[in-house]
Amino acid sequence: GMEMPGMGEMPEGMEIPEMGEMPEGMEMPGMGEMPEGMDLPEMGKADGRFGGSGGGSDLVYTDDSLESYEDIFDNAAFSPTDKEKEAVIEALKNLSEGENLEQYFDVDACLRYFAAQTFIVNMDSYYSSLKHNYYLYEQEGQLTILPWDLNLAFGGFQASGATDAVNSAIDTPMGGSLEESRPLFSKLMEVEEYKELYHQYLNEIVTGYVGNGQFSKTFKTITTVIDAYVQKDATAFYGYDEYKEAIENLKQFVLLRAASVEGQLNGTIPATTEEQKN
Repeated sequence: GMEMPGMGEMPEGMEIPEMGEMPEGMEMPGMGEMPEGMDLPEMGKADGRFGGSGGGSDLVYTDDSLESYEDIFDNAAFSPTDKEKEAVIEALKNLSEGENLEQYFDVDACLRYFAAQTFIVNMDSYYSSLKHNYYLYEQEGQLTILPWDLNLAFGGFQASGATDAVNSAIDTPMGGSLEESRPLFSKLMEVEEYKELYHQYLNEIVTGYVGNGQFSKTFKTITTVIDAYVQKDATAFYGYDEYKEAIENLKQFVLLRAASVEGQLNGTIPATTEEQKN
């Protein structure tokens, strides 16, 4: 009686774009290539924000040398002092040991970040082999992860098909092979209390946003606002009919994703990649 949403039921006309199909002349900014004039919102005292360009950083602790973390510090949005760099390394060291996590990380914010990334299947992030498209916000020695560049969410990156994207495993959102090399995820998940809270936040998205109709309401509001402009847009990459078809597919994807995550949370669908394969 176990069914995973989307098995052989890809909505008609739904395709997940290949990475090679990006419109000519379009570039995805790397971390540290913020569009001119665009600033991140201030979040209290800005001691430093760090991100990775291209390959990004896995946030693995190696040693206490500042030079060992050029993948982080060479892409800082600000100019961190050595003291601020040392604070980041100290946090990563404690992360590697699974100790003092709430002292060195805003654990609640990190868990909310991971729940959202998992639900929207955003692999063009810390979750992929590129381990990029995020910022670290450091304040008084405590780190928070912030999302950046979500244009390939909803399975638009490194998904083998709609079914795999819809059923992306919530406990192994990186496909079951990268989790151990992404300590900011794996070390938090080793703490049962944090894993349960991560599941709770996923459930809040399912029930408190999709299941209660808020997603469909928001979706209708946004499409109503932009529809006429899309229809008149002379620079659009796709025709209006393609847009209409695509937004329906997007809506179906989110509804199916919610059904799958709900099933994974209640145990009717496997929550790991390995179990799903079997």
